[in-house]
Amino acid sequence: MKILISLFFILSLQLLTAQNTGLIEQILSQNRTEIDQIHLSPSNSVTLVSSIFAKNDVAFKRSIEELKELTIVKVYYVYTTYRKSPNFNQLSLDRKRFELLNSSFPEIIEDPYIEWELVEQTGCQSPEMGRTFFHGFVVIHRSIRSEAERLEEIAQLESYLKNPTDVFLKKKLDILEDQLNPTTSTSTKPIIIADQQARFIEGPDAMLDFLRKELRTDEIALKRDDQWVKTHIKINKLGIISAVEILDKRPERIKATVIHAITAMPNWEPAYRDSIPVDSELDLEVRVSYSPNVNGMYLINGERPTLVGKTLEEKPSDLIELYDGSTPEEIFMKQAPVYKGLEVLDRHERTAMVMDVTGSMTEHVAAMKRWIQANNDSLNFTSFTFFNDGDGKPTKKKKIGNTGGVYTTFNLVSIDNLVTETMRRGSGGERPESDIEALLHTLNKDTICDAILLIGDNYSGVRDIELLPNVTKKVNILMCSIKGSLRTDYLLIAKNTGGYLIYNGERIDLKNLRSGEILSVGNFQYDYNGRGFKVRKTSQSSTRMNSKGN
Repeated sequence: MKILISLFFILSLQLLTAQNTGLIEQILSQNRTEIDQIHLSPSNSVTLVSSIFAKNDVAFKRSIEELKELTIVKVYYVYTTYRKSPNFNQLSLDRKRFELLNSSFPEIIEDPYIEWELVEQTGCQSPEMGRTFFHGFVVIHRSIRSEAERLEEIAQLESYLKNPTDVFLKKKLDILEDQLNPTTSTSTKPIIIADQQARFIEGPDAMLDFLRKELRTDEIALKRDDQWVKTHIKINKLGIISAVEILDKRPERIKATVIHAITAMPNWEPAYRDSIPVDSELDLEVRVSYSPNVNGMYLINGERPTLVGKTLEEKPSDLIELYDGSTPEEIFMKQAPVYKGLEVLDRHERTAMVMDVTGSMTEHVAAMKRWIQANNDSLNFTSFTFFNDGDGKPTKKKKIGNTGGVYTTFNLVSIDNLVTETMRRGSGGERPESDIEALLHTLNKDTICDAILLIGDNYSGVRDIELLPNVTKKVNILMCSIKGSLRTDYLLIAKNTGGYLIYNGERIDLKNLRSGEILSVGNFQYDYNGRGFKVRKTSQSSTRMNSKGN
């Protein structure tokens, strides 16, 4: 019997490894990010699975069982481009390293919620130098904190809750993000952009040169002297010219040539108000002329097109109240996913709030508290429930439907103490969590609510999804910690209960979604088969394979 069980296990592992071969090829087909050299600093959110320069090996710094317990968010595969032999095949070496990783830890390959990035280090000049560079896999995961560090984070939150006026900053998990994306990465400081009108990115002289080339005039259209044509331009928050209106009475051919030239412009830098891009309008007066030597627009005595900005849109219509009188620091908080999500919550429903406070949820709790403070006179919450997934109970002792660690209050004044006490009783919640138990607990306690708002943690799955049929009221989902695709259990909760999803400050209704249709959220798509959702594989950019590297 033992022999049969062992044989079954071996065959199952071989089948899984073979299935993951296709996933490995998908990862290896991605574009590769170039950097001179990555620099790794000690972090409790990073685990290294290293290789030796030019060798197809992998060395685990933690045991496989320890790795399986982590909530892994992203994995970087890192190597150098230096090679001694012109026949060296980097892709072949990549495959061998991935196959070794897969043979020991196939779960890291098959998990659809783990993001992958391939990184080429280009600064290596010799084998000796290559041995000083890191090679292998950099695994980014939820922080492994000591009990003292966990309690210190809760104490930081308690201090903020007493005086929620400053930005609540958290240490980033991904120590490579800023190195690899220095111009686009999100820093811990607010990004402040001065109020400004929309502008042609390369400046007014470049705009003049562009119009000179694009204006198409002829002698028939301009029998009279040169003409100044007044136009009114609308530029949306993406910097795209969305409309052009001719304000003068001009022949249609002149109107057409002016509209053609303006709409042919590349995107502008949009107008900004309170560090937020906004729609704007401009009046542009251009000179259309004809001469034997100059075709199009030209200048006499230094005259140039006049560009007059209209009054900036005071605020985006959906942000009028949100940003009114805000400091830059407050704007930073109000751009947080939880704050933006609560802004679009249906205020007509009596709503019970249920919030996951396991792991590193302190920044999201801070944003929730800030929003409640700002909207204290118009709240529609009937109760507040926080859960920590079992009060520190080990995973093997957590029973479906009876995990514990769920606490409710009906008193707004009590939420500060309740949320921090709930967090203090927990121990991190590194595994899937008991969201449905928290929903059922709330329905039992709060009988007057019309709906539940579940503020969930996208880093963790739902352990007790089998209990979903017992949820008898609508559940709206507001997700935190979204780095890649949404966990499909949360989509199923919203869909099966008739709720909506709140994503990036927008409500997405799922109740009319039918079997066989595709749901698009952000950069990801999800197939719905009538019973559940499945993440679609996103198409990668064109592949840039290299025969160099180590």
